[in-house]
Amino acid sequence: MTNVTVGNVTFGSHLPFALISGPCQLETLDHARMLADTLAGMCEALGIGYVFKASFDKANRSSLKGRRGTGIEEGLTILSKIRAEFGCPVLTDVHEIAQCGPA
Repeated sequence: MTNVTVGNVTFGSHLPFALISGPCQLETLDHARMLADTLAGMCEALGIGYVFKASFDKANRSSLKGRRGTGIEEGLTILSKIRAEFGCPVLTDVHEIAQCGPA
């Protein structure tokens, strides 16, 4: 298996377990902070790497009435603050080519 590095966390078959986790959809900065604090603290206590992952746009939601997310501008601001405040790498997903530049 090829190793994959995200920030300061490296994933690979011969490496210790590391966690990619977060809310499916970004809602608010406070919600993201609460989850990042809990998950980063848990990973630190267990001695494992942690990457925060959340989506700013859930275009593939199961209900047309469901909320799509914060949008790219607010979402990237939240992710940037999580990275700065908790010192963990962050991941998100993009749905359109135009989102790749800002993300």
